[in-house]
Amino acid sequence: MLLKSGIPLDDGLAAIGETLPEAGRAVVDKLAADYQESYSLEKAMESSGVFPAYLMRMVGIGERAGKLEDVFASLAAYYERDARMKGQIRRSVLYPMVSICAMAIVVAVLVWKVLPIFRDVLSSLGAVSGAAGALMEIGPALGIGVLVLLGILILAAAAGALLLKCGKGDFIRAAFVKIPPVRRTLEKVSASRFASVLSMLLSSGYQMEEALEFLPAILPDRNSAEKVRRIGERVGQGETVPDAVEAEGIFPGLYGRMVAIGQRTGALDSVMGKLAAIYEEEADAAIQSLTGAIEPLLVGVLSLAVGAILFSVMLPLLGVMSSIG
Repeated sequence: MLLKSGIPLDDGLAAIGETLPEAGRAVVDKLAADYQESYSLEKAMESSGVFPAYLMRMVGIGERAGKLEDVFASLAAYYERDARMKGQIRRSVLYPMVSICAMAIVVAVLVWKVLPIFRDVLSSLGAVSGAAGALMEIGPALGIGVLVLLGILILAAAAGALLLKCGKGDFIRAAFVKIPPVRRTLEKVSASRFASVLSMLLSSGYQMEEALEFLPAILPDRNSAEKVRRIGERVGQGETVPDAVEAEGIFPGLYGRMVAIGQRTGALDSVMGKLAAIYEEEADAAIQSLTGAIEPLLVGVLSLAVGAILFSVMLPLLGVMSSIG
């Protein structure tokens, strides 16, 4: 907003600092002081040590391309969407985790309080022999197994949350990337960033080879970054951009043909802008689908486990009731 209104960045940073609490004001004051020394917002952000790497790299690209206002508008939308998605993920995980803890208590009561009572009652009725007895033995063993699984899930979730909070979640991210739905979602996010930044750089007058050098550093997964590096090598060796993009699989099918049309018509920056919007919508839909599947999946698995435990009790009891009848 400050850039759009034409306020100098020095004065703008000071105005932002006045609106923040003491800790935030100290960060912005240092940012303003560093900016006055270097007149590079990217370098000032790096020296502060508090800003995300993606934000700093995008600011650097915006400064070089003369598109800092557009970059900040894009970043504002990105971080608003990111905060919204993280909140949705937290809500999607919190309820199942509470359900897991409650289910662990229920299973523990079943195994150590309820099942022994049923066993004594059925034993007095002579219904714990043969298949009925085997089912009664399976119940406690299954309950203990479920308790162990629930304990592992709770500990894993607590450890994962702690690692992410401490900024040491690379191992967790690497593990989740191997899950096909997560990997496909990350590929959509990478394609959106690739198209968005390439559109901005090309419209600013950058050559394709120069633009491709900036891109690997802003992509969220190593696989996509490596693809872009190979695209840069192919283009440097004389291959056309559409052929290189198609060979590396950044934009499949129809989207790849759109890149070819954009190259032939000289409107590649416009095509990339359109592809960025398309992939952004697809990435948002994929993330919402992933987060929406977490809760019913966990609750369904837990319900099946408790149902199996109760079934091991009810079947012998039904046998006794039918024989009495």
